[in-house]
Amino acid sequence: MPIVKHPYDAMLHREGTVGRLEGCSWHGPKSCSEQPTSSYETPNGMMAACLRAERQIEDLYGAPVTRRP
Repeated sequence: MPIVKHPYDAMLHREGTVGRLEGCSWHGPKSCSEQPTSSYETPNGMMAACLRAERQIEDLYGAPVTRRP
């Protein structure tokens, strides 16, 4: 399944989630203090990703389809 990459937008994430609260949901708030730069639609749901997480997500799932607003 291809993943879709968006510029980070808190409104793409469910209310009450780390991504909605402007944190990196890939690493979690206890493991990462970086601000998210992208939002990804993955097989595991919407993920907010810092720059480090972007590389990890793309290594795991392959090159994303990029959607711009």
